[in-house]
This record gives sequence, structure tokens and C-alpha cells, in this order.
Amino acid sequence: MEPRKGVTLPLDRPAQWHQPLRTPYYKNHIFINTINYMSTIAKSSDHVKPCNIEQSERHNRRDADYMASLNPRTLYVRTELSRNNESYVVPDLKGVTLQQHYDAIKAMVKQKTGRAMQEKKVTVIGKNGKPKERNGSSPIRESVVNIKPDTTMADLQKYTDKVHQRWGVRAIQIHIHKDEGHYTNPEDPSTWQPNLHAHIIWDWMNHETGKSYKLGKKDMEELQDMAAETLEMERGKRKSETGREHLERNDYIIQKQKDEKKKNQDEIEKQKTEIAEMSQASILDKLLHSGLSPAVRKVLEDEDKKHKEELRLATTAVDENGRPYIWTSGSKKDQTVTWEELAKFREREKKEAEIKAKADKEVALVKAKADKDAAVAKVKTDAKAELDAEIAEMKEVYGGLIDKERYAFSENGIPLYWSGGPKDGQRITKDERIKSLTEQLSKSRDTNKTLLERLKVLKDLIFATCSLNFKKVVQIIVDQWKADVRQFTKDLKDFMLKAMSVEGTTDGRKLYVKDAFDFAKIQAKTDPDLNLDDNALKPLYDDALKIADGTWESYHQKHDLLFKEAVKALVEMGNCSSQRHLNQKQADAIEAFISQDGGDRDMLCVDLWEAASPKIEYYWRDNSFDALEELRTKELYGQNNKVSISHSSKHI
Repeated sequence: MEPRKGVTLPLDRPAQWHQPLRTPYYKNHIFINTINYMSTIAKSSDHVKPCNIEQSERHNRRDADYMASLNPRTLYVRTELSRNNESYVVPDLKGVTLQQHYDAIKAMVKQKTGRAMQEKKVTVIGKNGKPKERNGSSPIRESVVNIKPDTTMADLQKYTDKVHQRWGVRAIQIHIHKDEGHYTNPEDPSTWQPNLHAHIIWDWMNHETGKSYKLGKKDMEELQDMAAETLEMERGKRKSETGREHLERNDYIIQKQKDEKKKNQDEIEKQKTEIAEMSQASILDKLLHSGLSPAVRKVLEDEDKKHKEELRLATTAVDENGRPYIWTSGSKKDQTVTWEELAKFREREKKEAEIKAKADKEVALVKAKADKDAAVAKVKTDAKAELDAEIAEMKEVYGGLIDKERYAFSENGIPLYWSGGPKDGQRITKDERIKSLTEQLSKSRDTNKTLLERLKVLKDLIFATCSLNFKKVVQIIVDQWKADVRQFTKDLKDFMLKAMSVEGTTDGRKLYVKDAFDFAKIQAKTDPDLNLDDNALKPLYDDALKIADGTWESYHQKHDLLFKEAVKALVEMGNCSSQRHLNQKQADAIEAFISQDGGDRDMLCVDLWEAASPKIEYYWRDNSFDALEELRTKELYGQNNKVSISHSSKHI
């Protein structure tokens, strides 16, 4: 035998009475029973829990679709009082939804810690060796704070400021609700009991470290003390004193109904005693009553029946909507359930659930161990089979490997043989080949050293005949080459132009540039400390030719202008929240710069990003970076050997 399921859900078959239980009374004041669901004196309380982002915003904003979803029979919001509600959002998050802020926190955690934020529950092994569930990260949390009728938004901000100073936790939204409550008697508007409270939305993350703040048991007790002190309210009893867990709204109502049921039963027992005493009234009273007319006696009998019915209703268990629980099986099928029976049933359900959970956990552990053992055994079997196959293959090719390891081969894989001498016709071993090549290398180095010394002497002789300015120009080229610079500065350009002014024609100045760069290469090759790449010299050579033909000034003016326009286009796109790609005008500006420069496309895009990224709002940098990458790869035609923009520069 069990009651119908669902403590707070509609019953599958309603009982014959449909209205919530009312406060019973007799006109002659023989029986009076008053039910109070909540204390009229509010005590301070601040219960913090992970924020249900979607539900929280709909509830706090009083969205129309949210209000329409509430059951009219259990509506706990008086819309005509909603005008008394107040809301506050920190200035830097106005217009930002909680979901958007949550996504921003995820990105911040990834940037600060290098790891994704753990959002789901995970199973870990505790110190006792047993698995336990650990909650995922709750970066945004919500607390419900009891308030007084005269509590202001300034009072709540003062409280949240203290919390921030003490633990670093930051309140990003505050919502005061003065339109919630309940009617002690649904048919009597004067019995309205307001539930004055405020919802505080907290950002629980340290934005410097990317980790959440950790508040222990003592911290939470201190937070409760701080709420009572700041809001000037009586401090609620500590959990360590009551031993009670915090109850959500529906569970709280059920608990209050149980408490009221016990209180009502005590009152009933008291009144039964009074009735028993009245039954011992004097004979005169009984004689007076016995002489009552049938009509009067019927009225008294009806009142007695009504009294018995109300006594029965007072002991009947009901859900939060006031509808009674009914047994669905057993000897009491279709009978109403008393509060005592419901409590015993709930206790039995709880114990059965605990037993089932324990059994399920043990089964899961056994299965996990079996799966692990099977996986380990399979890995060992597969590894052994793979090792055996490798050994067999090695034995098969072992003979050939010995030859390959011992004897020398040409680049084409052809065995090498001695020609002439005492070993004529014999195969050359690797050691013999290495020894021969080492001797040849040593002779080559000696020869190269001798040639290098002669070349250096020749270079010095030729260089000695050159002018001082020519030598300085050569040294400038070498220094810029060593520094991996792609163009000359204006002061170096002016000096080089002055030096090559000895040539009266453009062709003569270009020949001057060619000679200077040839001498720079010779100097690099004759200096053992220099190991420079000839390809890195080409941009400098091209820049020097512009000095020679007089186009350097106009080229760099246009180059700088196009670079600024390209940076401006990228910044403009990045700071436009509605843009996800470069428009044609912006793309043309960047392409114009890349085309005019003529350098490496990848490196030019890196230069653009390093100049533009600090000017783009942090939230939009990822999107801007992707748009530039899209343009960078547009003309690569699937070439995978190109290097993309360095991710490390993505958030410069």
C-alpha cells in the first residue's frame, strides 16, 4: 500500500473535495483552529547556490511568458505589487545577459589557466580510496536574502560591498521582490503574508587567477552574521545548532505543513479534553438540552458533523496546492492519507533509495573494476602479439640488416668495392668508408682554409682602394643584414644617398648599390663569426635600389599610409559587434597594403595584427583574428606549408 506519487504534483485522481484546507471554526467558539504557515517576524538569511541562469533571469525580470507558465492555483506573485520591485545591475554589465557573462568567464578561465572550465560533475577517488562526485565549476551563483519592509537597495549594496571587501566575491545584479507571498486563507485577501526578499547574483571568480573563490563553512557562517548586522535584522539560528539543511521553497512549505499538522493535533487534543469536560456537565444542563426542539437539535447535530469533518480534514495530508493524498493500493485503497502515514512512507522511501543507491554504487564499482581488468588484459595480449610479430620480422630480415650495418653503400644503395691496392675487389666496410671520407674532409677543410685566407687578403687589398663612404655603406648593409631588418631608416637612407651621389646617373647609383652589396656578401663569407642567409638580404637590396632611383621617399610615404589604412580597417571591423567578416572595402585596404609591400604575406599579416589587436575590444579579438586569417589564406590555394599567424600574438 502506498500513496499516489508526486508530493507537489497534481494527483492522478483528485479527491471529492477540491479546495485547499481552510481554517475550521465553530460559531459558538467551542472549537477554534488557526494555521500559520510562516512566522510574521522575518529573520536574516542568505542562502547561496549555483545560479540557474535561464530560470533566474526569467524570474527576476518577471517575463510575461514566465508569469503565464505559473499555475494560477498556486500563483505566489501579486502582479499589482510588482511595481514595488527594484533591480540593480553593475554599470559594466548593463545590456549583458547572464549567459553572455558566463561565456566570457569561460574564455577568461581558458586564457588565465590554459585549461577549459570544468562545468560538469566528475567522479574522483577520495582519500579513503572510494569514488565520490565533485561538482563542476559554478562561476555565477545566486543567493536569496530575507529583508525588512524598509530595506533599501543602498542597504543591500552596502552588504554586497562588505562581502566583496572580505572575500573578493562580486555582486553583479540585485533584485528586490515585494510581490511574493501567500494567503493563509485563499478566500480572505486580508490574510496575505508577504515574502520580502532579494535575489543577489554573484560573480564567484577571481579574474586575476582564473580560479573560483573558496568559502568554507566558517566563511558562510560569517557571511550570515554580516547579513544580519548590515541589514539590521535578527540573526537566524545556525545550522550547527539546528542540524537542519536549507530547504527550497516547495520543501519548506511541506515542512511547514507538517509542523502545522502537529500543532493542529495538539490543539485538537486540547479541545477534546474541553469537550470531555463539558460532557460531564450538570444534570440540569443535560435536562435543558434534552428539552430542545427537533429543529434546534438538528442544528447541533449538523454542527457536530461539520466539526468531525473538519477534524478529519486537519489530519489529512495535502500537497502544496491543498489537495489530499490518496492510497492507490492495499487495504486502505482510495482512502485519504494522514500526515503521520505520509511521514512514515517518505521515511521508508528515503531508506529504500539510500539502499538502492548504495547497491548501485557497489555494482558500478565491481563493473568498473571488471572493465578495467579486461582492458588491461586485452592491452597486454595485443602488446605481446605485436612484439612477437616484430621479433619474427626482425629474424626474417636479420641477415640483410647485418650487411647494411657493416658495409658501405652509395646514395643509390649500390655496394661499394675497393679499386686497386691490396683490397682490390673487396667490399668497403662502413668504418673504412668513414675513415676515408674523414681524411678527404680534413684535406678539403685545409684547402678551403687556405683559399679563404687568400680571398680575405684579396678582399682587404681591393677594399683598401675603396672610399671611406663606400666602406661605411658596406658596413651599414652588413649591420642591417645581421639585425634581420628589411628596410633602411631615413637617416641611413640619407647617408647612403649622399655616399652614392658620386655617381651622376641612376644607372651609376644602382651599380654602386650592387658593388656595395657584393662586398657585403664577401665580408660575410670571409668572417667565420658571420653565418647569414643570402635570401634575407634581398629586401634590403630592393630598398637600396629605391634610394638609388629616387623613389624611396614616395614609396615609404605610400607604404606607411597604406599600413595605417589597413590597421584602421581591421580595428573598425573588430570593434563592430555586428560584423563577423571583413567587408569588401576593409579587405581591399588590407590587400592594397600587402600588394604594395610585396613582402611575405604571412609576416605582413602578423605585423598588421600586432598593430591592431591592442585597439580592439577584448571580447571581439578572437573574431577579428579569424577574419584576418580568412583573408590571409584566401590566396594560398590550399598550400599547407605556409605558416599561420602565431597564436601567441592573438591576444597581444
